Amino acid sequence: MESQDITYQEKLNDIKFNISHPKNQGINFVLVEGDSDIRLFRKLFDSDKCKVECVPGGKPKVKDCVAELLPEYALIVGVLDADFSHLEKTNEEKDNIFLTDYHDIEMTILAQDEVLHAILLEYSDIPKNEQITLRDNILKSIEKISYLKWLNDRETLKLKFKETNIKNLISLPEFQLNFNEYLSRILAKSDSAVIKDKDLILQKINELTQLSPDLLQLTNGHDALQLFTKYLRDIVNVKLSDKNVESIFRMVFTTNIFRQTNLFEAIKSWANKNNTQLFTT
Repeated sequence: MESQDITYQEKLNDIKFNISHPKNQGINFVLVEGDSDIRLFRKLFDSDKCKVECVPGGKPKVKDCVAELLPEYALIVGVLDADFSHLEKTNEEKDNIFLTDYHDIEMTILAQDEVLHAILLEYSDIPKNEQITLRDNILKSIEKISYLKWLNDRETLKLKFKETNIKNLISLPEFQLNFNEYLSRILAKSDSAVIKDKDLILQKINELTQLSPDLLQLTNGHDALQLFTKYLRDIVNVKLSDKNVESIFRMVFTTNIFRQTNLFEAIKSWANKNNTQLFTT
């Protein structure tokens, strides 16, 4: 059976079976949202002391799974993308749930200067002192998209963002976004949208800009990496796909860099309190 065909209940039963097996006593179970998270966190956690499992159904189901398993087994944690939680100051209060430092794990990785320098020094001749500016330009060029997603989350506008290509709407090296066309595409496929008036949406976005959020918290990492890939392909002339670039970012994000994050510190603190170990010493 393919991983995408496994139901939540089947996965829950599978984890219950594993935690009840004598050979898994004392093993930590780390539950994540997606398959790419498994590839990353299996590298960052000690594989002799942890099992990293993807729970079908995304963030809500990871929370449900942790809550259901905790009464049976204490060494269960969920690692989730923060999304807009840090901006909204609605950080998780549920037991054993940990959030990424920034919007999602991709933005948490992209936020690390060491990662950015390593990749751009490998694939480009962009001077090191200009590489941070490149990242800033990427985030600023798609900030209206990011505000739209925040507005959608805040007001439950029921907008559909999946499979909307942003790369052909941004001109490089100017970093100019045709947001009007992007918004038209979103509204055209969002039959159940609560608001379809473009002017009203733009007004609401403008109101959100007054809050001056940290773009690392606001921006969806997949959007940022799409544009990063476009820059490498169109300007630097490096032929990499979106999946190639996401994989490269995960590979460059080493355990030592992970140890500099708030996520690492939070999980390490939990491990100390529970007299367990998730990381190599």
